[in-house]
Amino acid sequence: MKKRYTHRGHTIESRDEVYSSNVGGKSVSGSLLGVKQCIDWWCDTRIFRRPAEFERQGFKTSQSRSSESYKGFQIMVDEKQPGLWYMLVRGQLLKGSLPKLKQFIDQNSLSR
Repeated sequence: MKKRYTHRGHTIESRDEVYSSNVGGKSVSGSLLGVKQCIDWWCDTRIFRRPAEFERQGFKTSQSRSSESYKGFQIMVDEKQPGLWYMLVRGQLLKGSLPKLKQFIDQNSLSR
């Protein structure tokens, strides 16, 4: 079955997890993210690049525990620095380990 998507004015067709489109008069095919990156690059710079030239070719899978809600506050894991978490409190960014952030919320009687 053929599926069609549009991205920034370009039509993307898929057949069995292979996506293809016509970008700048040239046919491209690959993963959905790769084809979208190719279209984005063309729309922004008018320079043609094949999907294989981009570093990341797949969508990231979500981690099982990427955020946690604690007493009304959303505490999120920092993907670039393992073991560190962050949250926003009154417009301020707080970063640290998960137990320390929970302790901060408890000590300062923060509530939403």
